[in-house]
Order: sequence, then C-alpha cells, then structure tokens
Amino acid sequence: MNRLLRVFDHAGDAFWAVDGHHRIVAWNSAAEQCLGYPPAEAVGCHCYDLLAGRDPDGTSICMPGCAVMETARCGLPVRCFDLLARGRDDDLRRLNVSVVGAPDPRTGRLDLLLHLGRLVQPGQVWPASLRIHLLGPMSVERLDGSVVEGALWRRLKVRALLALLALQRGCPVHRDLVVEALWPDLGYVPALHNLNTTVYNLRRSLEPDLLRGADSRFVRYDGDCLFLNGGSAHWLDVSAFETAVARARRAQAPPQARALYREALALHGGDFLPDLVVGLGLSWCSRERDRLHELHLAALEELGVLCERDKRPQEAIDLYLAILAAEPCRESACRRLVQVLLQRGDRSDALVHYRRLAKCLDEEFGIKPAPETRHLVEAAVQAS
Repeated sequence: MNRLLRVFDHAGDAFWAVDGHHRIVAWNSAAEQCLGYPPAEAVGCHCYDLLAGRDPDGTSICMPGCAVMETARCGLPVRCFDLLARGRDDDLRRLNVSVVGAPDPRTGRLDLLLHLGRLVQPGQVWPASLRIHLLGPMSVERLDGSVVEGALWRRLKVRALLALLALQRGCPVHRDLVVEALWPDLGYVPALHNLNTTVYNLRRSLEPDLLRGADSRFVRYDGDCLFLNGGSAHWLDVSAFETAVARARRAQAPPQARALYREALALHGGDFLPDLVVGLGLSWCSRERDRLHELHLAALEELGVLCERDKRPQEAIDLYLAILAAEPCRESACRRLVQVLLQRGDRSDALVHYRRLAKCLDEEFGIKPAPETRHLVEAAVQAS
C-alpha cells in the first residue's frame, strides 16, 4: 500500500489519502501548494478537522461518518464533486475532487480513501464568511470564531433583516420588497427610514470597527437592491439542512442514506427563528417556520422507515416518538409506531399510542383515524 501512495508523491494534482478512521496518511506537495499545509501538519490529522470541507451550498461534507466514506464502504462509485476546503490561512478554496476507495487485499474491507483535487479557479479564494444559524435561537459567528452580539444586534428587526438577506444566498432584493417584508403595516416613507436605520445597525453589529457604511464587506447595496455579500461562501444552517435531506433522499444504499439523514438531522437546531416568529409576527417567517418544521418531521419519519427495514426497531420507535412529541396528530408516524410495537409484541403500548392519536384527532379536527390505522389496531385486538 505504501508503494501505491508513493506513486502520487509527484502528481500534478493535490493528493491525500485517509484511512478508515478519517486520519490523513498521505499528503503530496501539490496538496501543500494548493491548500498551504505542509505534510508534517496534515498527516495524522482527521480530514474533517483539517479541511472542514463543505459543498458550494454550504453543507458540511467533511465529518465523522461522512457520506463519501459510507458510499465507498458500500462498494459504490463516488462521483466527483466540488469541495470548499479550508486553507492554512483560513480562506476557502474550491477544488473538484475525485475519490477512489482502496480495499485491504486480505479482508476486502475499505482500507484507504484516495483523493485527487484540482482547483476549480486557480488563485481564487473566497472572502471571510459567516456561520449563520436560523434554526433555533439565531446566532452568527465570524470566521475568527467571535459571535455577533451587542445592543444593536438584540433588536429584532436587525436580526430579521439578516435572516431575510441570508435566505437569498447573495441574490439582491429590492428595497421595496424588504420594506414590505419587515414593515408590512407601515407607510412607505417611515418604513424606508426604518430600513435605513436597520441597515446601519446591522452593519455595525457585523463589523463593529466599520468607519463608513458604504465600506461594509457584508451588507451592500446595488442600486435600489440590498444583498448579503459573499452569497454561498456564508454557511447557513437552513441551506445545509435542506441540501443534506435532499442528498439523503437521493442515496441508493441504505447505510449511506441513514448516515446522510443523521447528518441532516444534526443540523436542525430547532424551529426557524422562534423569537422572531413570535415577537414580530411576520408572515414570511411563519411560512418558513412551517415549511422547515414539516421537512424536519418528514426526515425523521423517512429515517425511521430505513431503520425498520434494517431491523433496528428501537431506533425507529425513538424517531417516531420524537415526531409525535412535536406533532401529536401526525397519523403516519403514529401508525408506523403502532406497527413496530405490535411486531415486537408490545400490544398494550401500541393501544396507548393509538388511543392518544384518536383523542388528539377528535379534539383538534373532529375526525377519526384513517381506516388503515383502525384496521391495524382492530386486527391486533382480534388476534389477542
């Protein structure tokens, strides 16, 4: 195997290899030129700690149990992909990466993962980015790890403006649309004044040492349009969560799909901007909250189905219980929970959950469980 790795020492493309524990075991001179890390610094590190790689949409790729490793372990080919990797100077460099798994000839199990990467746009680096969390309590971190805070940042409209711009992923938004989104019940002239003040406060929150608003690296105007400079260079948990769920749904191998669903669910820190939804009552915040809440529950349920198929009943039960804790009337999850419990012989628990669902549906909507749910329970009662 060492002989194989030495073949890549003088390759023109960046080359690195990681073992089954995600530790870097080989790093050539082209990788050093590309990312700045000498072999002495790179070899021995976990690849996810060194590179902190993510895709162009902001979704983390490099992490323990990553989908790339799981796909290779399943014996499936890994398609080439673009990776935003962290260089030695903390900038982001975009590489197109090809990956090949090298199995141990004695056991046939994956022994090494070989990576070849080439800069997509040589010499180009991405600007210092923000890490923006909108799922759960809103928080923003700068590249140096400092957290955005202060009296101006605590103002709800300041945070709402950043959330609105972040969701556009760098696309400009006309100021009239921003005004309508943030001050729907206010006249145009006073709303425009509020917007100017809020833009000023947001810029000062993100860059406390900023001397002139026009020099802001982040909040910029293009004519009458406002945008968050940097676009997808900023990590956004909403985008990362959505992309991760989409990747999980496309996965063909169950182990890969389960790993991707878990990665996606780990990104979900709670409901979308709960303080802004309650404190401001803005319609676009409420719609986004409902959409992401539904996506989260659907991802939990889809992972539960995969766990059932893989003979992991307790994991499936835990997932369905988490869904019902958030939404007691979600009948599809309750029906699956009842079915798993019945298969395990837990008839009394199954009936408890069914009756709880029936009561919830009656009180909330004045309806009964669907026929397939009732027939499932009736068959179990008759068989007892």
